[in-house]
Amino acid sequence: MFTVSGVCDWCKLSNQLTKHEYIDGKAHYSCPNCHDLAKMDVRLFNLDELAFRERQIHQAS
Repeated sequence: MFTVSGVCDWCKLSNQLTKHEYIDGKAHYSCPNCHDLAKMDVRLFNLDELAFRERQIHQAS
């Protein structure tokens, strides 16, 4: 799961990383220590982004 070496986007420490993809096409990487926080952060962002897009569709109609 943690297959890439680099700097964690949450804690800024060098470690093994896993990728988290956002619905808008961007991605960030987290280390094992930040994985749970990162997963929750990305999930909440994606849910908010979907709700925003849904509101935009309804306003345009």
